[in-house]
Amino acid sequence: MDEFRVSQLPITDGEEYLGLIGDAELMDADDQATMISNFINTANRPFILGTEHYYNALQVLFEQNLSLLPVMAENHSYLGVITREKILNELAESLSVQNPGGVIILEMNQNDYSLSEISRIVESNDAKILSLFIKPASISSKLQITLKVNRINIEAIIQSFERFNYEIVGYFGDNKKDDDLLIERYESLLTYLKY
Repeated sequence: MDEFRVSQLPITDGEEYLGLIGDAELMDADDQATMISNFINTANRPFILGTEHYYNALQVLFEQNLSLLPVMAENHSYLGVITREKILNELAESLSVQNPGGVIILEMNQNDYSLSEISRIVESNDAKILSLFIKPASISSKLQITLKVNRINIEAIIQSFERFNYEIVGYFGDNKKDDDLLIERYESLLTYLKY
C-alpha cells in the first residue's frame, strides 16, 4: 500500500474477487499473525464492470472514499484495479486541461441555459469550446457553466457574453485588449455607418 500510495488493496482468490481490505483494518488487527482470510467476511466489495464509463468509477471512488476500485469482467472475474490517479488523469484529458486556452465561468437560471446559444457566441468570436461542465451554483438555484475555449485571449468572447447579458462569475486567460481586434471592429462599425 505504501509503495503504490493506496489505502486499500483487493483480496482475490485466483480470478475471484472477494473484497477490499483497508489499511485501517490491517492496523486494527489484534495479532500480526492474523490471516487475510479473517477479513473476507467483513471486507467491502465495491467494483465496476470493465464496460462502464469512467464517470461511474469516479462516482464510486468519491462516494466510498476509495483510492482504487476493482474492475470486473461481465462474468464477474477479476480484471484488475483502476486508481484514483488514473481516473484523475482521464478526467483532466476529458476537460482539455493540457490544451492551451482560456476559461470562462458563467452563472444563469436553469431555464436560461442553452448550449447552442453559448456555442454560437463563442464561435462567433472565431473560437471553439474545448470542454464544458455544469454544476449547481453553491448558494442559489442557478447553474454554473465552466467553458474551456481554444483561445488564450478571451477578451472578445467576454465582451460578447456581456453584450448578451450573461452573468460572468470569473474568467482566466490573457485578457489584454487586442488592438488589432479593436481596430478591425472600429473599421467595421465605420463601414456599417457609412452605408
